[in-house]
This record gives sequence, C-alpha cells and structure tokens, in this order.
Amino acid sequence: MSKKEYAPRHAPAFILLFLAGKSDYGGSLLAAMKREMPHFLGDSAMIYRTLRALEGEGCIESRWDVHDAGQPKRFYFITVKGWERLEDYFKDIKMRMDNFQFFFEAYQTLLQNTDSADE
Repeated sequence: MSKKEYAPRHAPAFILLFLAGKSDYGGSLLAAMKREMPHFLGDSAMIYRTLRALEGEGCIESRWDVHDAGQPKRFYFITVKGWERLEDYFKDIKMRMDNFQFFFEAYQTLLQNTDSADE
C-alpha cells in the first residue's frame, strides 16, 4: 500500500492524545506526530480533516491566535468529551494490541513447529 493510499485508521485517537498533552495548531501537530511516532504516514490534509471532524463532534475546540507579526494560527484544545473519547480509544487499542500479541505468539509457534517438522 502506497503512502498516498494510507488513511490512518486511528488518526483521531493520536490527535486527541497529542492535544491532551498540550494545545497546538495543525502544522505543529503534524510536525510533532512525524517526529515522535515511529510509523506516522499521515499528511496535512488528514490532520486538518480529522481536526474539523473532532471539532464538529465536540471533542476539541479551537481559537485563533493572532499576533501583530506572522500568520494567525488556529489552536486546538481537547474538551471533556475529547477526554472521554480518548479513554474509549485507549480501551479499543488495548484490546487490539492483546489480539495482535496473540497473533504474534501463535505465528511464532507455527514457525517453530514448521522448522521442527522440516528437520
């Protein structure tokens, strides 16, 4: 799957996680995710689409920060509903990790059994 085809399934979870750490604006959020996540494949369009969707759902709010110099920046803040949604994502991702852990262990067992049978 090419990078252009990849749509991060848990983008809202990660955006809420980053915003729970500190309020931020879209460009800075994208840079932080690229810098800190081991396999981030999103882009600015994905970030801004997800921010708009989360704001529409009431999970985040935004305010414009206008300075005399430089471009105005729209800062995003997590809301109480956003914290609740973040907890839901945590539970969902934990369940998926448990299932993936089972998969890894079962697959490694299969490989070991296959190697033993070949000898």
